[in-house]
Amino acid sequence: MNYDLEKKYHISYCGSYCHICDWHTGRIRRAFQLAYDMIDNLGLRKRLGDKIDVDHFKTVLENLAHSSICPECKAEAGIHKPDEDRCKIRQCCHSKGYDLCNECADFPCEILKSNPGVIRFHCIENLQEIKEKGHKAWIDQQWKKYVSEPVD
Repeated sequence: MNYDLEKKYHISYCGSYCHICDWHTGRIRRAFQLAYDMIDNLGLRKRLGDKIDVDHFKTVLENLAHSSICPECKAEAGIHKPDEDRCKIRQCCHSKGYDLCNECADFPCEILKSNPGVIRFHCIENLQEIKEKGHKAWIDQQWKKYVSEPVD
């Protein structure tokens, strides 16, 4: 494994790790596809028919099963004008030339600490661990814990 490329492309600026993200791995898309298939396979169309617009619901599930909200954070860096970038964290790191927020003297800053996704996915803790252990050891730990033995 090329750890430097892994750090550069698969650890987001905020400390989220692509290889354990349910959107990136396809786990969420598979769940939507399963729900879509179950409507007809288990006769749910009849049970749901008078409660919701089943065809519209299936269209929504199908769209979600074939899409992703993940544009891959670092792939978007530099594409947008700084004031048009939807992610303030990426905007800040990219403008300073950092691969990760923990490279900044202001880490953890208010932008990072107030981001709901960062809080929910324990990204600050990830970045602290990366700073303490180094990105190679942290990546190995993530692979051992999540990637090589995925939980579905």
